[in-house]
Amino acid sequence: MAVDVTGKDNPAQRDAVLAAVGAIREDPAAPHLLADLAASGFYSQFHFHRIFARHTGTTPGRFLTALRMEEAKRLLAHTSETVMSISDRVGYQSLGSFTTQFTRLVGISPGRFRELVDDLAGYRVAEPDLERARAAESRTLGCELRLPAGEASGPPLDDRVSFVGLFNADLPQGGLSGFGIVQGAAGRLVEQRPASGRSEMFLVSLPSDSLLVGLAVGGQAGTLVGRGRTAGRDGAPAELTLRRPDPLDPPVVSAAPAVHLRPFLAGAARRR
Repeated sequence: MAVDVTGKDNPAQRDAVLAAVGAIREDPAAPHLLADLAASGFYSQFHFHRIFARHTGTTPGRFLTALRMEEAKRLLAHTSETVMSISDRVGYQSLGSFTTQFTRLVGISPGRFRELVDDLAGYRVAEPDLERARAAESRTLGCELRLPAGEASGPPLDDRVSFVGLFNADLPQGGLSGFGIVQGAAGRLVEQRPASGRSEMFLVSLPSDSLLVGLAVGGQAGTLVGRGRTAGRDGAPAELTLRRPDPLDPPVVSAAPAVHLRPFLAGAARRR
């Protein structure tokens, strides 16, 4: 049988990309030039750029930026460091550049993100008024979720709340072109800003008793993810298979789902 030397099933290529992602995660503030990442795996810059994008769905530069934003969110949520200090720790020499980039990719400013974390603290993902949070508009898409065949992936779908975002980009960051909250195995996605062509779909599924703040910050235990595309075909629901996160998955940078849920916390029981 022929060996696939170009596709995602090539172990040597995956190992090279894993090593690059590991180096970025270990020190997100470093420049991580493409030449250095490629040389560590004995690839040319051009070839490494291609195999990195094939395995992660995006470029090394965009993956680095996403990891920096992920670390910045963690520091904003779990430390009292100043925004300027956090900016420096994730590799930005200019506070203005960091604030602009964070606001563009996460969807709110660093200061507003800290306020969001405070507002969500103590709530569980199933406690907001999810019925009211499901926007009711005429242009919707069906969505069907499934667990991997024969795999014990944690609580069944009935005990999970899944958040699906549609983005006109290859990463879950910035503004949404559509959004849906799915309890169980099927639901509807609202196209808030109809896309030209097809949208990338990113899903984060959490056990219903998970802390809601994990939706904004990430890193929540029991998280499952999914990714797909939709061309907006009428009558054909999008199908997403949930799976455990992979080290090569780009971080979910956008805080849009958590921002959307914040107004629907009235009456929910905060637990500290």
